Amino acid sequence: MSKVLIVSVIMMFAAIVFISFSPAIQKTFQPEDKLVTITVPNGATFAVLLNSVGIATSTANQILENSKDVYDFSKIVSGREMAFTFAHSDGVLRRLVYNIDTEERLTVEIQSEITVATSSIPYKVKQEEVSGIIQTSLYESFVENNLDVRLALSLAEMFAWQVDFAADIRTGDSFKAIYEKRFLDGEYVMPGNILAAKFINDKKEFRGYYFASENTKAAYYDENGNSLQKEFLKSPLQYKYISSGFTYARINPITKKVSPHRGIDYAANYGTPAVSVGDGTVTQAGWNSYYGISVTIRHNDTYKTVYGHFANLAKGIRVGAKVRQGQVVGYVGATGQATGPHLHYEMHKFGNYVNPFLVDIPPGEPIAEADRAAFEELKQKYDVNLN
Repeated sequence: MSKVLIVSVIMMFAAIVFISFSPAIQKTFQPEDKLVTITVPNGATFAVLLNSVGIATSTANQILENSKDVYDFSKIVSGREMAFTFAHSDGVLRRLVYNIDTEERLTVEIQSEITVATSSIPYKVKQEEVSGIIQTSLYESFVENNLDVRLALSLAEMFAWQVDFAADIRTGDSFKAIYEKRFLDGEYVMPGNILAAKFINDKKEFRGYYFASENTKAAYYDENGNSLQKEFLKSPLQYKYISSGFTYARINPITKKVSPHRGIDYAANYGTPAVSVGDGTVTQAGWNSYYGISVTIRHNDTYKTVYGHFANLAKGIRVGAKVRQGQVVGYVGATGQATGPHLHYEMHKFGNYVNPFLVDIPPGEPIAEADRAAFEELKQKYDVNLN
């Protein structure tokens, strides 16, 4: 084989370029192409971003116009990377690649016309197991054993309705999880879904299994097929301790008089994010007398919750805003009648104050009857490893 032919064959198979991003952007390009990657700076607009790599505003506007039905570039996230491929011959932009999130990738092709498409990031997935015994906290257990702490957060989210990971954890609690380990271009990137797990808290065991079908919502279900997710979270934030519980008689630290305290006070650092315990609509947001800066959320005809003494509200939290369970609504402060930074949290049922710790919280939707057999088969498969 001639040297010319060998060189031609090599040139036909362009090098794979890896972009340092989590998850990484991988793109094959021709040898004559030039690849430029930039990190999205805080506060940058799409047009300014493209201008920074020499792309005209008119081209940026064309891309925005052609992309608006697929992806809104005003939502680009600072800290992520964007990859541009330029033709070597004339320096014209030919391709733009941006990972929207950990699951989806956006590709803009610029040829005679602009085409925009999204696709799944092509991970290679390997099933792995992890287990451990907790001494101080779930997070510390992962750190001490050089495990990916993102998996610890996923595990805590999975059992957030069964275990208060800020207050309920005991020395000797244990966990075991079967999960997806994601690879891209041969390199470990991140954990994927937890497929099944068990968590033993204060000698009480909880199990969860990931299941999805046309009839059943993709979610975690217990061994009986009931949703692990409930209507409300057990607590609205990660806190240090409960500084004041639900009671009908306590000495008010401000007035020094005996009065009811029909809520829970969670002591936490200034700026700690507090989340809505359930889906709902904001009915009050802003200054609210002795509550200081507060938020009230109506969840349904039965329940509403109140969050008080915020330093400030989260972006977009205003009267009429729709919020999802786990969405940040404000940040811990000491506004109103407060002696220090904490969150005052109330739950109302049919207009009456109730103790959040004593409310029997309704569960989510269970496994569909049509999927019972399939769920049992999946559960038995994973129980072999969990037992």
